[in-house]
Amino acid sequence: MEQRAESIEHILHEAEEGKIHLSEGQIHNLENQAKYFHEHAGHESTHSKMAMIIIFALVAFQFVLLWWKKHHYRSYQATTTIGLWIIPFAFALHSGMKQFATVWLIFTILNSWIIYKATRKPLHHMTPKVVYKWYWVIYQISYVTGIIGYGMMFLTFMGFGVTPPKEGEEPKTSFLVTWGLTFLTYGIYFGILGRDFVEFCTESMASTLGYYTKEGFPRKHLRLGVCAICGIHVSNAISTIDAHGHLQAPVILQPSPNGAPVEPSIKLNCGHEFHEECIRGWCLIGKKDMCPYCKEKVDLRAFKTNPWDTTQQLYLNLLDALRYMIVWQPVIMGLVQFGFYMTGLD
Repeated sequence: MEQRAESIEHILHEAEEGKIHLSEGQIHNLENQAKYFHEHAGHESTHSKMAMIIIFALVAFQFVLLWWKKHHYRSYQATTTIGLWIIPFAFALHSGMKQFATVWLIFTILNSWIIYKATRKPLHHMTPKVVYKWYWVIYQISYVTGIIGYGMMFLTFMGFGVTPPKEGEEPKTSFLVTWGLTFLTYGIYFGILGRDFVEFCTESMASTLGYYTKEGFPRKHLRLGVCAICGIHVSNAISTIDAHGHLQAPVILQPSPNGAPVEPSIKLNCGHEFHEECIRGWCLIGKKDMCPYCKEKVDLRAFKTNPWDTTQQLYLNLLDALRYMIVWQPVIMGLVQFGFYMTGLD
């Protein structure tokens, strides 16, 4: 690095003598580079140690998180959700990001009401539909917002909205990059946050009704024709799932009285019946792939009625994968940085 600094200083000296022409911006950048190389001269071994510490920390922390998630899932889930919910808001307040803080507050107020409804005892029979509808809307908004942000970033990479800087001027960030990152960040963040909260609400509502327990046997016996998700009798328009995992057209066994609209129902392979809206919310939105009562595996392909369902399911899987990076990666790097500070490896 010392040799690089000397080379840059030689170029600056020739610029002062008029042998070469450099703009003020170029001179400023070269001076900063020379200063950086002087400060980090002889630090190659230190940088190697820091790199090894980072790699070790990432691998070791990964094993710790996997063990925690496997043996103490509830505390892991609760810690992750609270951190994902609170830390970005605190960072936004500290950084003066009023726009994000405002959106976060609106989401928190509305979401708190949904959580309140989902944790009431006794549970109103319409609450599961309201809860799943709310998180379905959140998911749709995050999906569209993320797609818009990705599209804007893609246009930037293709050269749209990018103005080459004039000589001597600092390059300006394109508005497509600014708004693209904003939309992409909002879509991913609130999508992941919604995924965490809906899992909590799903288990809370099912446990309140008594037809579902995470382990062991349910507290209540499920009577024939009762939906274990909302506790209300299912309709006579019942769909079944065939051997190939495809949802068959509903068969109306008996018309509803007074011409009232019939709410479609689904009969799983295990024989238990549910309102279609309830079981779709349980499986696709609530992240459950089993019958709420007997815990028999459910083929999620049966609930994907069009290609968009498959695409959106892939997006949900992407949110689950990014969850680790958004929540725990900054924590790991913060601990590593604190370790550097304590050991003098600046």
